[in-house]
Amino acid sequence: MNGDWEYYYPGVYDEEDRRVLQNFWDRLEQVNNKSEVNINDLITGKLDGKPWVSRLPMEHHFKITPENMREQAYTYAGNNPLFNNRDYARKTKYGDLIAFPLVLTLEVMPAMPKAEGIGDYMVVSEHNDTITFYHPIYEGDTLFTIYDEQHCYDITPPSGSYYRTFAMAGKGRTFNQRGELVAEGANILRESFRRHKDPAKRSKSKAHAWESPDWWSRPRHIYTDKDWEFITGLWKQEKVRGPEVLYWDDVNIGDELTPFATPPILVEEELDMTFNVPVWCTDIKKNMLKPTSLAKMVKNSQGIYVMPEYSRKKPRKPVPGQEGATTTGGSTRELANRDGRAVVQNAVLSKFAAGMLLNWMGDAGWLQRMGWDIMALPPGYDHSVIPPIPREYWPELFDKFPYMEKVPYMRGCRAAWHALEGDVIIIYAYVTDKYQKNGDYFVDLTWWCQTIDKFLVEEGFATVKLPKR
Repeated sequence: MNGDWEYYYPGVYDEEDRRVLQNFWDRLEQVNNKSEVNINDLITGKLDGKPWVSRLPMEHHFKITPENMREQAYTYAGNNPLFNNRDYARKTKYGDLIAFPLVLTLEVMPAMPKAEGIGDYMVVSEHNDTITFYHPIYEGDTLFTIYDEQHCYDITPPSGSYYRTFAMAGKGRTFNQRGELVAEGANILRESFRRHKDPAKRSKSKAHAWESPDWWSRPRHIYTDKDWEFITGLWKQEKVRGPEVLYWDDVNIGDELTPFATPPILVEEELDMTFNVPVWCTDIKKNMLKPTSLAKMVKNSQGIYVMPEYSRKKPRKPVPGQEGATTTGGSTRELANRDGRAVVQNAVLSKFAAGMLLNWMGDAGWLQRMGWDIMALPPGYDHSVIPPIPREYWPELFDKFPYMEKVPYMRGCRAAWHALEGDVIIIYAYVTDKYQKNGDYFVDLTWWCQTIDKFLVEEGFATVKLPKR
């Protein structure tokens, strides 16, 4: 019951919460008030440990290796030889294999400390990302990121709410080991916290646990022969433009790309969230298009064709001390109405969308910018409880938002659901603008992701640079 939870007003904190928040805001001010960063100091390690410096993609594999290049290319670039055929790539303007661009997703917003006692549960929503690419990424590159800005704004409704909601925003730039600017980006999302009134019910460790919107109220889709006829039809229409030049002159506002269908997104064992698509899922696509392989496949309980060894998931590995609990690494149980389907992490679908765009634009094009929005309207949370993020708090790099309003027949639509295990996602794209800037020629597109039964799970934009005829 809502009466079991504390009730909050914006900017009104008890003594302990004020201390926690002030310490957090002070750390963010170290980022915002730093002096100009010397890039040579950055890449030589002299700034390691500073609160505004990070290495990407992740601390334990910040170097671009053949392994992470190959993994991203196989899953998201498909048959595009620019990312998976070195002999081919060496004959292009890049001179060698380049990494799939979204090997770098550049999440630079802050996050509330997990074990400070600000709440018992946290729900994340309205996650928005944008990234601009300036330089290709090559095997062996090391990526260093500067947090240029990080902000935390209390956006709890003035009328009060049993959720305390913050908008977390950040901007940053990524450089390679040669000091070249590779990319810049920004993020903004909501973090909403609630805490038991009764101190005896609170987490003894002070660590907040996840609270998940009821994504599982969306029914599990059972795939029919008609569904597979549609999906495989899209797979057969896929085209990698490659060396064939797409000229800016030949693209028109209102053009629509051939929709792209992902492979089924599955997991091998029970998980709460999947951050990637296993190789055997990617292989479902090519196996279904090959009659001899299709003959060996069976349908799982959702009607998805898989090889027999993947027809059933393996049980979840027990979490020490929390056997039988659904957790996300904290010391308290997650609050969720799960039905066994894992959540698909937000960047997975944006990577598939990037692969679709790269195939369309060909080797002569350049993916200049890309952004996406997920969880805009999570089920179960009215705006009177968790409000929308005010536009004045959005980093300036979000000049393309809102995305769907630029597509005449999609106006008013928002990403209100989440991709889940078992989904085949259909990605659509629509040309919204074309223009010249500083001697270069650009095309803007809006793209969006729907399940096979038309639940909108992600939306975004892209800016592509194309040659002029």
